[in-house]
Amino acid sequence: MPESYLITGGNGLLGSHVVRLLLERGETAVAVFDIAPSADPDPRVRVFLGDITNREDLARAVKDSNPTCIIHTASLIQGAPKDAMFRVNVEGTRRVIEAARAEWVQKLVYTSSASVVFDGRDQAGVDESVPYPEVPFDDYNDSKAVAERLVLAANEEGDSGLKTCSLRVAGLFGPGDRNALPGFMGALQAGRTGTQIGNNQNKFDFTYIPNAAYAHLLAADRLSPSHPKHDDVTGQAFFISNGAPVPFWDFPRALWKEAGHVPTKITVIPRSVAMVLAMLIELWAWLTGTQPVLTRFRVAMVTATRWCDISKARQALDYEPQYSMEEGIHKSVEWWLESQRSREKKL
Repeated sequence: MPESYLITGGNGLLGSHVVRLLLERGETAVAVFDIAPSADPDPRVRVFLGDITNREDLARAVKDSNPTCIIHTASLIQGAPKDAMFRVNVEGTRRVIEAARAEWVQKLVYTSSASVVFDGRDQAGVDESVPYPEVPFDDYNDSKAVAERLVLAANEEGDSGLKTCSLRVAGLFGPGDRNALPGFMGALQAGRTGTQIGNNQNKFDFTYIPNAAYAHLLAADRLSPSHPKHDDVTGQAFFISNGAPVPFWDFPRALWKEAGHVPTKITVIPRSVAMVLAMLIELWAWLTGTQPVLTRFRVAMVTATRWCDISKARQALDYEPQYSMEEGIHKSVEWWLESQRSREKKL
């Protein structure tokens, strides 16, 4: 039986890369479910617009596209209100599972986050044996962890039941990025490249988006009952990264260097001092009703050691990054500069 795919969030950052890889390898039955249309639609892809938290919208898309595999990338990222985060990330995932079971979908690959096990403390080389924290670090991590539990619990025994797995992707960046690249390159545009928070001894994982998309295809293939590694993948979670952790501040500096800029002087703010400053800035923002330019959450994120061991993905998924960090940085900055030129032409 030929495979068919429905990618939730397929017009978004990661989802659009998954769609592109499926088309490039010759898949002819590819559909997308998203709340917003694509800016560059492909006539080979069926598009279903709707709200992932709406049972009827999702049920119609799954029924009409008749997928053998759902790749569930739709999610709200850090910064969204808590109620919206849980509605989309948790209840939306619950709706995906319900629709998959109702239409006898065979496979479900879920896009999780490496941060589901992060508790605010340093984590060097963590693997999938690390438990979820008793106290979640933030609402985003909590919502993704709850959703991941739902997906893994939905895995069914036997040849005919729904097979699931979860990919814990770390630090996505790349073309189309609306989070990491705008933040780092925005610092370059604002002339704020000479400030460093912490001692930069903390290694951090980043993942070039096409590598993460590639991992999703590998997982989808191995969920098939006929695949030799089927039993190693079903009901399992896998960390996904570029497999090349770097000191945190080395990453934005590599982006800036690729764009032609090297800071002439670095001012280091110790973590403890930055925490106090962030607390005062948060208090002032609360009093004035403005957005804080620095938060304790941000200080914790850029000063913590956070990298994972991807051995399990290498063994069970046969995952190896297709692009190095250097290639990813080059292609990302190339895309960023071109997008800036295009924006300037429109002004």
